[in-house]
Amino acid sequence: MQLTALNAFLDNYIWLFTISPGIIGCVDPGDAQPVMDYLHSTKQNLGAILLTHHHQDHVGGVGDLIKAFPSCLIYAPDDTRISYKTNIVVQGSTVKLGSFSFEVLFNPGHTSSHISYFDPHHKILFCGDTLFSGGCGRVFDGTMEELHQSLLLFKSLPAETKVYCAHEYTLQNLDFAQAVEPNNQDIKQSVKNLQGKACTLPSTIAMEQRINPFMRTNNPTVIAFAQQHGAPNSSSLEVFRSLRNAKNSFK
Repeated sequence: MQLTALNAFLDNYIWLFTISPGIIGCVDPGDAQPVMDYLHSTKQNLGAILLTHHHQDHVGGVGDLIKAFPSCLIYAPDDTRISYKTNIVVQGSTVKLGSFSFEVLFNPGHTSSHISYFDPHHKILFCGDTLFSGGCGRVFDGTMEELHQSLLLFKSLPAETKVYCAHEYTLQNLDFAQAVEPNNQDIKQSVKNLQGKACTLPSTIAMEQRINPFMRTNNPTVIAFAQQHGAPNSSSLEVFRSLRNAKNSFK
């Protein structure tokens, strides 16, 4: 199984997957043109669009794509800010496309209605802007408590799950991770391994549990950093909140 990353804007990824011979699915097409160009060059059709949340850099290309491929199926969270005619999916829904069977995970925080798509057979996770390699999304119209719970949910997934997030932020995130844990050898090695790579993804849940401070809120060094930056206690939520606030103003 191979997934294809299309670049969009400055740092977005639109992930493509094969539904059947000649039929492609895509995730969060904020820009239609890269998808259209790919489908034209490979002589394939678009069969499905998976949307994780309503932000324009994730849904902005949908209108043009469904004009070009009117039979394309669209799956999206229950959110009136996504105005296209869609198949609404919620926690517990299953989206079956070819050999893929995606379980829908409700993971608010970045936005109030954010969802992800997890295939337990192929062990892949399309997580939008909730989890990034080495980091996590900002809180917009969700809450810090929700985002914290969403990261805990991801921690419970199988360790070998491949993480396909929607932005190329890894090295910037690891700069912050090194500030939090300057002696973490896994972070140092990851920075070394990823230098010069155009695409640093996918990561894995196992790797994120070693390098991502937002998934390491029970680590003593991470707790100490958080308390130095205002965390009132060592609870996972307060450590997470302190980390997110520190990251917001980092460099």
